[in-house]
Amino acid sequence: MDRISGYSQVSEIIPFDYSQPFLLFPVRHHSPVCSWQLIRAIKEYQPDVILIEGPENANDMIGVLTDERTKLPAAFYYYYKDRKKFISDEAEDYKCYYPFIYTSPEYNALKTAAAMGIEARFIDLPYSEILITTAENKGLRSNKDKHSYTDDSRLIYSKFCKKLCEKTDLRTFEEFWEKYFEIEGLRLSVQDFVQQMYTYCIISRNDETEDDLAADGTLARENHMALRIKEALKDNKKVLAVTGGFHSLGLYELLKSDNIQKEKLHKLSQKDEGCFPVAYSYEAADALSGYASGIQRPYFYDCVMNKLIHCDDPAGVYSDTVLDLLIGTVRACDKHDIPVSMADASAAQSMMSGLAALRGCHECGLYELEDAITSSFIKGEKTISSALPIDIMHKLATGDKTGHIGDINHVSPLIADFEEQCKRFRLKIKTVTPNKTEVSLFTTANGMELSRFFHRMVFLGTDFAQRTKGPDLHRRKDRSRVREEWVYKKVPATDVALIDHTADGFTIEEACRTCASRTLRHEKHCDVAAHILVDCFQMGLELSDDDKACAENILNSDGDFFSVGRGLRHFITLMELQQLYNTEFSAAENCAKRCMTRIITALPDMASVKDDHIAECAAIMYAMQKAVTDGFREYRQDYENALLSLCGKSDKDPFVYGTALGILYAFDPHRRKLAEQAMSSYLKGDRNVQIQGAEFLHGLFNAARDIIMTDDSFIRMTDTLICGLDYDDFIEILPSMKLAFSCFTPYEIQQTATAVAKLYDADSAELLVEKPINERLYSFGGEIDKEIVKLLSEEEKP
Repeated sequence: MDRISGYSQVSEIIPFDYSQPFLLFPVRHHSPVCSWQLIRAIKEYQPDVILIEGPENANDMIGVLTDERTKLPAAFYYYYKDRKKFISDEAEDYKCYYPFIYTSPEYNALKTAAAMGIEARFIDLPYSEILITTAENKGLRSNKDKHSYTDDSRLIYSKFCKKLCEKTDLRTFEEFWEKYFEIEGLRLSVQDFVQQMYTYCIISRNDETEDDLAADGTLARENHMALRIKEALKDNKKVLAVTGGFHSLGLYELLKSDNIQKEKLHKLSQKDEGCFPVAYSYEAADALSGYASGIQRPYFYDCVMNKLIHCDDPAGVYSDTVLDLLIGTVRACDKHDIPVSMADASAAQSMMSGLAALRGCHECGLYELEDAITSSFIKGEKTISSALPIDIMHKLATGDKTGHIGDINHVSPLIADFEEQCKRFRLKIKTVTPNKTEVSLFTTANGMELSRFFHRMVFLGTDFAQRTKGPDLHRRKDRSRVREEWVYKKVPATDVALIDHTADGFTIEEACRTCASRTLRHEKHCDVAAHILVDCFQMGLELSDDDKACAENILNSDGDFFSVGRGLRHFITLMELQQLYNTEFSAAENCAKRCMTRIITALPDMASVKDDHIAECAAIMYAMQKAVTDGFREYRQDYENALLSLCGKSDKDPFVYGTALGILYAFDPHRRKLAEQAMSSYLKGDRNVQIQGAEFLHGLFNAARDIIMTDDSFIRMTDTLICGLDYDDFIEILPSMKLAFSCFTPYEIQQTATAVAKLYDADSAELLVEKPINERLYSFGGEIDKEIVKLLSEEEKP
């Protein structure tokens, strides 16, 4: 390692001397070599207290983490609700994880301290204080999908790191780190290893400016940790501080100066911030999953750490672990029927040993194994199929296990509420196979409550339950069903989702209410807001006055006719089912009225709607017709006036025009003349206008099919339309004509056939029943077709 940097004098900036009253031990989070060297340092230095980088409001959780019953991976889950708007006026909720695996130096420091009877505690700012001191879009307030308290990205992506990879001809930082730190670091003394870490971390820190360090809260955190170290030095002779290597220089400079200012922490209640120990997974702890401080293939390095702890000499640990992984990969390939022979395995073993020697590594590492498998197992071109052995090796090295928290008294309140509810409803959550249950919505005492519980779990995205049968209120299907069928099974994602929602409430009901309210506050489209209200209805949640105001504001501001129309259909559904579900949902009626007002105002402008919105426009018109007929009669006249205004537009779609006239006829049969005049206009027009007559009839019959039964005028006009077109034009309108008559009942079809038969003095039965085709005649026609094709082919030959 000495030959890599040439910066040995840099490490001397921070001394590492066991005779000193305090030592700063720099680590890379989740590094096995850092953990192994740290354990050695603790035993050699024998500190009175060990101070560890980590939010100090998690000190009560240390005993849970080090409990023998706790199995890693595990994590501390932090949440903060900015109710007092210390961060921004948005008053948002924040959350993050502090993961631990068996290679984590912080975990090994806590376990070693417990075994040796040494006091150990966290010394960093609470999660809430870090957020408050962090600038927008920086650090823990950056726009990441998943936030972690620890972040080694500055050590991984620094300019110095890129130069090192170029100088050493290594492909990635992870490959560089494994070769020069993980493997080579096992051959060094504690002092030499720490000095190498100082060198790397100090030079990496040189890329950062003071403004950058202040913006992401680094300076505030280092000031607080230095203050805690100073306080510990007053009562102890030897203090060991374990922090991310990036902080070492900043802490040392603060400790050597008197420029440490005590910051006043904000007073927050348990409802505003908190910490819970949670089960975690190797997949989530993998750097490749997006975890900034993760190490790639964490289970492999956990296996390395397990061997290091239980051996006297670290030599050969990596080669042995890599060989175990190779053997495991061969066995897994055999289970998946992937052909890998013993000769291939032997070739891979020889190849990885040769690569290690060629690259100057004292032992084989993960990357030598990967290259050896690629070379020995993949025959020919590397494809998705042929690369399966590599994928298997990666999965084995990543790990698929989930941890377990031994002390159940410290679980998340949402998980506790979930387990209590499952116990109440006698749901089996400890089985590995899915369970099926049938829920009677209206006949049993707790049927509706169980249904609401399942819907709440679906709303929170827990992957716990899935409805296979029952009423679908979102799509207005099967609403007459009185039973639901659910399939449920507790999976690791269930706990993870519930933990993620801890910041939303201490019960599942409260979390659902918070999530629904938050969505309504940020939503701008009426149909999405209505969808949320349907969710609330199914979950049995009544909206607060603020939520109702948000929903009404969305309706007032949404200028999308179709979004408002879809919302109306949802609101009408809720109104119709209130009594059946024994739920008072007062917001539905007010929202429906606002939707109707908006639709009536905008409807005349839908006369020339685009083709891809024609069917949806008609569906909204039907929904309005039903609404003003059933419960909102006061809007009927305004709706009729809007339809008349639409019909008066010069440029209008024939289907929408027909739908409007059909609805007007349904309101008042005396308006039949309007429809007849419109159809007559299509018949008198040119070819293009006549073709549009089929779409007009489609819309008209869909809205008022009984108009054809009153007399034979529309039968005659339809006949005139069809007879007036040539063959090609008839084929063009045929789909529309079929759709126009597809809404008729069998009786209405029979009556129509009778009316058509009268026009041609024919038998109506012959129109309804096709005569069978002679099979011999059909075969003869096929032979004629073949001969025609043959003759045409001969004519085309030169």
